[in-house]
Amino acid sequence: IIDCHVHLRDFEEAEKETVRHGLEVARDSGVSAVFDILNTNPPGISDEIIRERIKLARDSGVTKVKYGMYVVLTKDPEQVRRAVQIYYTHNQGWPRVVGLKLFAGHSTNNLGVINVEEQFGVYETLAREGYQGLLAVHCEKEDRMHHGIWTPNAPMSHCIARPPISEEESVRDQIGFVYLSGFKGKLHIFHISSPRAVEDVERAKQQGMDISCGVTPHHLIYDWTQMFGQDGIMWKMNPPLREPGAPNRLLEYLRDGLIDWVETDHAPHRVEDKTKKYASGITGLAHWPLFVEFLRRNNFTDERINRVTGEAIVERFGYDIPENHAPLRDRRADYFNYHKPLEGMLCWD
Repeated sequence: IIDCHVHLRDFEEAEKETVRHGLEVARDSGVSAVFDILNTNPPGISDEIIRERIKLARDSGVTKVKYGMYVVLTKDPEQVRRAVQIYYTHNQGWPRVVGLKLFAGHSTNNLGVINVEEQFGVYETLAREGYQGLLAVHCEKEDRMHHGIWTPNAPMSHCIARPPISEEESVRDQIGFVYLSGFKGKLHIFHISSPRAVEDVERAKQQGMDISCGVTPHHLIYDWTQMFGQDGIMWKMNPPLREPGAPNRLLEYLRDGLIDWVETDHAPHRVEDKTKKYASGITGLAHWPLFVEFLRRNNFTDERINRVTGEAIVERFGYDIPENHAPLRDRRADYFNYHKPLEGMLCWD
């Protein structure tokens, strides 16, 4: 299992999770590698922060799990240029930089490059610098959102405030930027949640674009009715849960190969962060054995499960990652002081 989309916190948010703890949970949950997005405080936008993160991973002592990270991009062309240099400097050995990350909409710590002209400028800079690695994008278009609708008294309003069209148009924007800029790297759409967006990605693939997409377990399993319950605010995430019926279509697309793999978007927050600050994100790393069982119970063959939980990622990134053979341990209780919305999904045994 490779989880190419996690947020391990640390730095000024070490009370939420440290790199060491995240790697220990990954090891005990059957995960062989994690790739970390540093929308941290401070964020992973400079060589100094990347080197700090590499040291944290090395000092963790968790050798059975390979640790990679993405450099987060800003709208500043000079920072984008330096990010390319950071990627090529730290793309050998482990820990390593595995790619670049663009937030096309705001999420935790507001690192979004939300203006489409500035997004296109990022692609132009990457093309000029000859970047050929992976660019992963959080696709939500701010001018298709309705932030005034959101109220914590009605958690479901978050889903209305960030509708599927926001993701769909942002995905189409990124596809267009690739064509217009001459970008020669690999484009990946993180946590795709709209079936229509999946179809747009598939059309781009059929036309020869080097593009992939991943889906989270929570978007495969749950819909927005979860947010009507007493603990509805705990299900707030970006992009949000979608309408009833969407998870089944996403599951079908994953089974049929239109979605390339599963990625958790593991994002730990304390209960007070969720209920008082209304933070977006839920945990996922400790649930990997259950996710695999969920796929098996939904008619995924062992071959397909291996494909969407690891093999496709190995091929996409081009890394040789040895399998983690550490004994499984149930680490879900590590996050009970945070929240436990996934507890009802499946029994551990």
